[in-house]
Amino acid sequence: MLIGLCGGICSGKHSVADYLITNHGFVALHLNNVNKDTLGEDGETPLAPEHQQRINEIRRTTFLTIGSLIDFVTERWKERWVTTDIWDEHVLKQLLRRPFFILISVDAPMSTRWHRLKDRQRNHDPPTLEDFVVENDAHLYDLESGFAALIDQAEIRLVNGGSSITYLHQALDGLDLTNDQRLRPNWDQYFMQLASLAAQRSNCMKRRVGCVLVREKRVISTGYNGTPRNLRNCNEGGCPRCNSGQKAGIDLSTCLCLHAEENALLEAGRERIREGSTLYCDTVKITQVGISEVVFSQRYGMDEQTEAVFSEGGVNFRQFSPPEKGLINLNYGETLHTGCTEKAMPTVHLLDYVAGNVRSLVNAIEKVGYTIEWIKDPIDIENAEFSQDGYVQPVRKHIESGKPFMGICVGLQALFQGSAENPAVPGLGVIPGHLTRFSDSDKSVPHIGWNSAAVAKSSDNETKDFYGLRSSSKYYYVHSYAVPYKEGCLESNGWTVATARYGHETFVGAVGRGKVLATQFHPEKSGVAGLRVLKAFLDGAIWSPSGESTQSFADQGLTRRIIACLDVRTNDQDDLVVTKGDQYEVREKSTNAAQGEVRNLGKPVEMARKYYEQGADEIIFLNITSFRNCPLADLPMLEVLRQTSMNVFVPLTVGGGIRDVIDADGTKVPALQVATLYFKSGADKVSIGSDAVAVAEAYYQNDGKASGESAIEKISAAYGNQAVVISVDPRRIHVKSPKETTHHTLKTRHAGPMGEQYCWYQCTTKGGREGRDLDVRQLVTAVEALGAGEILLNCIDKDGSSSGFDLELIEDVKKAVKIPVVASSGAGVPNHFVDVFRHTSTDAALGAGMFHRGEYTVKEVKDHLASDGFLVRPFEKKL
Repeated sequence: MLIGLCGGICSGKHSVADYLITNHGFVALHLNNVNKDTLGEDGETPLAPEHQQRINEIRRTTFLTIGSLIDFVTERWKERWVTTDIWDEHVLKQLLRRPFFILISVDAPMSTRWHRLKDRQRNHDPPTLEDFVVENDAHLYDLESGFAALIDQAEIRLVNGGSSITYLHQALDGLDLTNDQRLRPNWDQYFMQLASLAAQRSNCMKRRVGCVLVREKRVISTGYNGTPRNLRNCNEGGCPRCNSGQKAGIDLSTCLCLHAEENALLEAGRERIREGSTLYCDTVKITQVGISEVVFSQRYGMDEQTEAVFSEGGVNFRQFSPPEKGLINLNYGETLHTGCTEKAMPTVHLLDYVAGNVRSLVNAIEKVGYTIEWIKDPIDIENAEFSQDGYVQPVRKHIESGKPFMGICVGLQALFQGSAENPAVPGLGVIPGHLTRFSDSDKSVPHIGWNSAAVAKSSDNETKDFYGLRSSSKYYYVHSYAVPYKEGCLESNGWTVATARYGHETFVGAVGRGKVLATQFHPEKSGVAGLRVLKAFLDGAIWSPSGESTQSFADQGLTRRIIACLDVRTNDQDDLVVTKGDQYEVREKSTNAAQGEVRNLGKPVEMARKYYEQGADEIIFLNITSFRNCPLADLPMLEVLRQTSMNVFVPLTVGGGIRDVIDADGTKVPALQVATLYFKSGADKVSIGSDAVAVAEAYYQNDGKASGESAIEKISAAYGNQAVVISVDPRRIHVKSPKETTHHTLKTRHAGPMGEQYCWYQCTTKGGREGRDLDVRQLVTAVEALGAGEILLNCIDKDGSSSGFDLELIEDVKKAVKIPVVASSGAGVPNHFVDVFRHTSTDAALGAGMFHRGEYTVKEVKDHLASDGFLVRPFEKKL
């Protein structure tokens, strides 16, 4: 993808370019202009040494001709490039011929741009407004070099009248500028554009509507609304109802206009439609036998009734919204900058009870336009117009005073009277009720993943969202204890309740009354759906209008988690890259004695952002490089987490090096402190690998007794067992009979090389290089007893094979433990995910190489699962 930016003086095109570079991994390309040589040559004052490296980088991506620039990008069109050097129509015409190019113009009111220029030149002699007008006119309308003709050809035209970079970035986030559909539309967008084109032929005076009927991605027929053939067109007075200006639903029997869908269906006929056909339409009210799916772009007054009819008829009904383009105002309510002092962003007071990853919450709050002020003392709560000593009464007093208060996860639990987790410690008692532990008889505990938070709809709120909660959204939960929901109990005390269902248990997912809101889920880890809840609370929007339709009961409950895993290491040039192994070998095969290059599949922060935008439910970073001489505080993975958590609002797990270490200065640093560094940098969980094997071995040597000193025990005691993931690397060992080994065996459908019918799974360490006298069942049983909350189950035999998951291994481990299991290793096509969810009880499934190599996207995997009847989280783009 190559994005070109053009615009007026001080319109902000370079700020947009910086946003793409910083947040989306774009690289700037420069086109030399003989009239604008800015590279420090031809007699210019020599550059200071500290700027020379940057100038050298610019020269490496600077081209003398537009042809050489295009040739460069053509060979690398799947990477992300941006340029602001579009000097004239000759340059633009050549760029527009290429399918990887998008032109975006950036503009702003003239007075705003003048103030920006004055601010920029405050230490010199800034121009008067009159001088600026003259300069602006020449810039835009000069007959030989004016930019107005270029701006007019932009596919996306941004109006950037705001005064804050933060607000600009927030608005750009909502536009999804990097969506590949902007280059080449997907089938939905393609057929919807055809439907919009058909609508141009409409002659109905009420509304233009177009329709396309499709089977197997081929157009069967088109239609548009208007009077039937051989009757006078509606726009010529042919339909008395439409021309009399009647309101919707009035005198329908007198309307002569046919709907676009009717025309398309009549044109096609039943024999050409057949099962599996899809109807694309601007707005839709009608379908017919054979139509399996209806896709619409604009909502209509009767959509709820229409959806109910379609559902009864077994027709899938969904809305498609293509990426926004055309003229887009980025100000979204912010006052235009007119030279006055910039308004400060509103403040949120945050109490950190040292429970884990707070950085992501800070990032999420800032993402929706607020700043953070930390509460460091109980008196700060009063000044801000738990049980840490001294905070209980101020918090209770704050809530009772009617001031805004939000509790998240444990923050919700603390508002109730108490919990079975620790009956001796009372809650705040603000809300009646007690927490109980989930039953693990029919499901994994902790409850980890994406679930609903559905508010019961009534005649008073059926078209409104409570604090941004939508029943069609999914939210990220991670907990073992919950408040069982009893219909009417909390509501009778004035509380509004959103519920979720896990197995056969229904519990409180969120609860609120007045300015108090508490969520069991983590909004900062729940993507756009969670950001919407945070923004609604911070804006004070208790009830807000919603166009969302409610989910059916069958759509409630835990979704199937799809996780993207990134193996991160340094290559031979000391760059941190994402790689992928073949049975844990990450170097390319070499034909000579020299080692092959480390497979470089991309940059970790950029790829994590890409998978988040594709709908990944979690991101795992596995650090497979040892940074022995690097001070802990400077570990590269800490910065990767910090940058990723700024824009990726799903759970982040990091593995590698979570152990007791000796720092570069000789200081001994315990594993708990190492984990704390990762949590403070943006991680939600830490993954322990080889060290878990040593801990399990010690556990059995101690007759199955916990020592209380292992990294697993220390970290889970401090942050909860859900924060500790154990990464298991087993290898299949075939045997002829279970009597040949003392280890747990299973009869396999995949015989060994000598026809062996049994196997056991040997645990390994050091990246699979060293086998241990410990089987996988022994390991997972031990770590569960020591406090681990989740198993990341790899398989050396399957790694890099693209042959599917080891279903026998996965189901065997699931039978051994009650904690969640993530299936890993072997995924190569979307159907492998169907297989693992259909034939095992795994809680989640992980993909790596198939995503990194671009063979499939996360979205394609989730779409495939949904088409097979599995519940998956819908990805949401806009607040």
